[in-house]
Amino acid sequence: MGNLGFQELLIIAFVALLVFGPDKLPELARNAGKAVARFRKETARSVEELKKAADLQDLDRELKSLKRDLREVRSSVGRAVTADPSVKPRPADSPPPTDPEAT
Repeated sequence: MGNLGFQELLIIAFVALLVFGPDKLPELARNAGKAVARFRKETARSVEELKKAADLQDLDRELKSLKRDLREVRSSVGRAVTADPSVKPRPADSPPPTDPEAT
């Protein structure tokens, strides 16, 4: 009711009083108030659901970005390992080399 002033509301109330009568007007006002309250409640619930959906989309976008970064790091490490001729691949079932002087 942003553009309605006091005079406009007074005219609307007077016309409603004439049309519906003094007996029905309180009941109609009560029902209108309940309808507005339900509308506001549903609107707030919908807004919350939209916010949650937007947050999930943001998280999904961030997860995809992290996966992409991880793939890039993995491939750069793989390229670095295969490009260095001094690094000899060791078999997966052999234990890591130990330094006898370190123990």
